[in-house]
Amino acid sequence: MKIQNDIKLLVNPEILSKLIKCVEKAFPSEACGLIFGNILEVPNEQQENDYYYHYICRKFRCISPDKSSSVFFLIENEELLHDIIMKETCEGQEYKDMRLISIFHSHPKGTFPSFSDMDQMRYLDYFSSIKHNYGNKAFKNLIWVIMDSVNHNMNGFIDFEREIQQVKILMRKS
Repeated sequence: MKIQNDIKLLVNPEILSKLIKCVEKAFPSEACGLIFGNILEVPNEQQENDYYYHYICRKFRCISPDKSSSVFFLIENEELLHDIIMKETCEGQEYKDMRLISIFHSHPKGTFPSFSDMDQMRYLDYFSSIKHNYGNKAFKNLIWVIMDSVNHNMNGFIDFEREIQQVKILMRKS
């Protein structure tokens, strides 16, 4: 799988702790949630007119899936997702320009996307381009974070230019 070096997800210890708690609460089923934050465009000092994109995690919402399973997560309640996204991105923001930046879930073993995960990544990227009532851009360029339920290792993935690519997850102090 290709690694996308221009995009990085930056996670602070508080968010990491919340991700782990969400996974432990759902175990042995898959956990799921939404990560909100900012996307910073950082100039590449080595190349003119080139940029890196840092997805800065600011807030995490653990969500109970509609159906519990150790091999998939399912959230069919679009109204609930819409309400959560609107609340976190529009109402009483702690951080300016906060948006949905990541869909989080766990796997019982491993941190790579299943075929179902990859289908959902592609679908949500497509979903953001069609007209509907749930925020056209909310699901565009999301990083999918997958955490191993046992050892809490993580990997990130994005549907970038119609290809699923891996992105680096970096820890930050705050």
